[in-house]
Amino acid sequence: MPNVKLPTGVDLYYETHGQGEPLIFVPSTAYSGEVWKPSQMPLADSLNLIFHDPRGCGRSVAEQSVYTIELMAMDIVALMDHIGCPSAHFIGHSMGGRIALSLAQNFPGRIKSLIMAASGSGTAGRAGPDCVPGLPFEWVYEMVSQGFEKFVYDEIVETDTFFTDAYRKSHRAEVEAFYKLAWETHAKLPEFIQLVMARHSFEGTHRLGDVRCPTMVLIGDGDTVGSNHVAQAQVLKDRIPGAELKVLEGQTHGFFWEDPEGTNDVILSWVKRHS
Repeated sequence: MPNVKLPTGVDLYYETHGQGEPLIFVPSTAYSGEVWKPSQMPLADSLNLIFHDPRGCGRSVAEQSVYTIELMAMDIVALMDHIGCPSAHFIGHSMGGRIALSLAQNFPGRIKSLIMAASGSGTAGRAGPDCVPGLPFEWVYEMVSQGFEKFVYDEIVETDTFFTDAYRKSHRAEVEAFYKLAWETHAKLPEFIQLVMARHSFEGTHRLGDVRCPTMVLIGDGDTVGSNHVAQAQVLKDRIPGAELKVLEGQTHGFFWEDPEGTNDVILSWVKRHS
């Protein structure tokens, strides 16, 4: 698929796969659309999958040097206009969930349903030091101490953040392969810092009641390493009207890749129910 220059100020790379109900995937911080392949590609047998590289990631280049969650949501709306998609189902992973949430809050007519996957709404919905706006001390300290590439490698390969300990021990090659896949089109350091600044500057908690589309909060029961996404998921469930909470047992932040078949079944069932 080509890059397209959008009026929001980004030369955006995107792909579409399959036919049927449109489902837009919004990836986690600094990841490109490549992370959904091959794990989520079986969904293309039933749905029209729309992948993109968010601004600053992979093959997408932004004109602006400062990013915001709201602007990244507008990038997606502009992409939808470009491909002639009036509305779609959304699934946002981690920071991608914040982007999808912003879109649901500000462009409600463009979203058919929403899956908030291992995500949150901002610092106001968090406890302890995590409620302080701005870059978290631990995040800055660890990246500066380890260096950029090792920081990303350790998060994926050496900790329980994305994959459970049992899976990493029994599927080391698969975990290493995912790291390689993610790193090849991962945001570079300057863009990575801008993306993290956007993530930690966003606050959508006080407007969770504005979300009107059917919403599922999808979370692994072990997703408490670093940022406690289990607690954030409960805030989403409690404050988004009618939201459903789906807890994946024995999973952490990367259930898309540790259990793609089970995750895809949950996604497909949800989209069919709300089509």
